[in-house]
Amino acid sequence: MTQTLYQGVSHAAWGYFFLYFDVNLGPLNVLPDWAAYLLFLSAIGKLRGEQRDFLLLRPLGIALAAWNGADWLLSWAGRSVDGLFLPLDLLIAVAAIYFHFQFLTDCAELASVHQPPEAGVDQRIRQWRTVQTVLLTLTTCLLYASEWLEVEPVLYAFAGASLIVGLCIMAAMFALRRLFREKAAE
Repeated sequence: MTQTLYQGVSHAAWGYFFLYFDVNLGPLNVLPDWAAYLLFLSAIGKLRGEQRDFLLLRPLGIALAAWNGADWLLSWAGRSVDGLFLPLDLLIAVAAIYFHFQFLTDCAELASVHQPPEAGVDQRIRQWRTVQTVLLTLTTCLLYASEWLEVEPVLYAFAGASLIVGLCIMAAMFALRRLFREKAAE
């Protein structure tokens, strides 16, 4: 069981790596977001026995993987699904914010059950989950306001802050992964 938990948390940690780092070769992103969502879906499959709420995120994860996959395929032709239908874009943005909030909440709960009392991994995951949620919400609002307001400098600052938050989430997720690696080694 511990090996399955280790694999699930590993997939989640690497999913955040794919999500926060873009490596582009021309128009092609070699660390695509759709792959991140496939890793999250794999993590959900492996962690669902431990935390039932993970399974509730599965349909949303599939939709986000499909959306990001379509966007990635269109990027080969220099196009994007973003901006084609504004209400759908907003719905996808809200779905992504909710997915990550709940996914990280479930990971924090998993940490609270399995960590030693002094580890604090659950608190770090919750802390960075909340910062990420606020940052994603503000960024989404600013992106839609950018049609009427000059917000580009603020968006650049938010992009930098988002990268830092992403690194902190990855660090917390890899700390959770270490907990299960140590338990598997016992």
